[in-house]
Amino acid sequence: MKDTENNVKNKIEEFVKRVEDKTNEALEDSLMDEDAKTENYNIDYTDIVKNSVKARMSKLPWLIAIFLILVITIILCMMFFSNNPKTLFTQTVDGLFDYLESNVNENVYDITDGNFSLAYTIKSNDENKDLYEELSKINFSADYVRNNSSGMSFIDLKTTYAGEDFVSANLYSDGVSTYVYVPTVSENYIKLRDNRLSYFVNGNDVKIILDGVNQAIDTVIADEKVYGDKENIDEDGEVIKSYRTKLVIDRKNRNRVAENFINTLKANDEFTEVLSKMKGVSVSDIKSSLDNYLSDLKDELGRHNKLEISLYVDNKTKAFVKAEAVSELGNISFNKKDDKYSYIISKTSDRTLATGEVSFTVNKNKTKYTYNLYYKKTKDNEVLTESNFDLKYTSKQASKFDRIDVSNSTDLNNMSDLEKIGIYTKIMADPNLSKFLPIIRKVV
Repeated sequence: MKDTENNVKNKIEEFVKRVEDKTNEALEDSLMDEDAKTENYNIDYTDIVKNSVKARMSKLPWLIAIFLILVITIILCMMFFSNNPKTLFTQTVDGLFDYLESNVNENVYDITDGNFSLAYTIKSNDENKDLYEELSKINFSADYVRNNSSGMSFIDLKTTYAGEDFVSANLYSDGVSTYVYVPTVSENYIKLRDNRLSYFVNGNDVKIILDGVNQAIDTVIADEKVYGDKENIDEDGEVIKSYRTKLVIDRKNRNRVAENFINTLKANDEFTEVLSKMKGVSVSDIKSSLDNYLSDLKDELGRHNKLEISLYVDNKTKAFVKAEAVSELGNISFNKKDDKYSYIISKTSDRTLATGEVSFTVNKNKTKYTYNLYYKKTKDNEVLTESNFDLKYTSKQASKFDRIDVSNSTDLNNMSDLEKIGIYTKIMADPNLSKFLPIIRKVV
């Protein structure tokens, strides 16, 4: 036993000695002796540099390969997501809202002025046929000035009836109340029951509203399954190869869709603040109204039972082609062709069909707008209603706003019966104005 221990000990000592010898040899080789210090070595540093460049160049193919792999991976990911039905659906929705927002002038000046004109024709076969015929003879035009910082507005309104001067009126808001002055009816301004000119829409607020609705729709899409397939569309004999993305809303997801949409709007502070200004109420009132509307939206989606919303884009360019909503209550389609949009609305309940066209133009500075709307409603190929509206609107920066003296105005809320009879008598004395007495009663 002892001999064995001695043998092990001797072997360990021999191993240590061999390691020490090898270490000493390595150190001796690595150090220069005195003779080596005096040697004259002709070192060519150019060779070292060349070797270094060559070493680096040898790695270049690998770097290029890695770079190409990354690029290909990114392209494949982009192709996957761009062809993903949910991504295409969202992009199409965003594109439509971007188109609307791009034509809105978001500049909010302290004072703006401009003018607008409205011409229209309405034909109908219902009990209001004669009234619509008379209304179609009236054209509206107005100049306006708006103090955006104080909420004050002034509108100089003029109308023509069958091409001749008809009624002129001034509408004025001091930021608190709204007043109307009609020379043929009253000698003084009349203070209306509520502040009907309390809010005058501006481009920035319009964009906030559009953004809010866009975000709410995107939130809905994010939580839902979207289907996709290729489909050819026949547009007036022209076949368009398109890709359809479809969102289905039924009993399984209608509550989630409604809640996501409304809750996203409620959580958008800018959206609720703009609505509160438009309605002249508090933000909390707006949120309460949205809560109340949630149940209405769920009920409406329930009425449709199964609602399929489809968006069609060009299969190559991904440009918007058509939008369609289909349910057991009817169908709605919205088509784009050139710079115009056509629509078809069919209702199964009364078997009516509404068709029409919408178009609008805007100048480069976004200060002049022209809108046109054509609408026709038929049943069993019989025309029930047909109308056409042309609206022109301008808006630009102004330098001043002139206040109106309304100290002698008459408060409609405190107007005596005798004063009201006097106004109605003047209206009835005008053979043209008397035809619109039912409408005037609703306005005042």
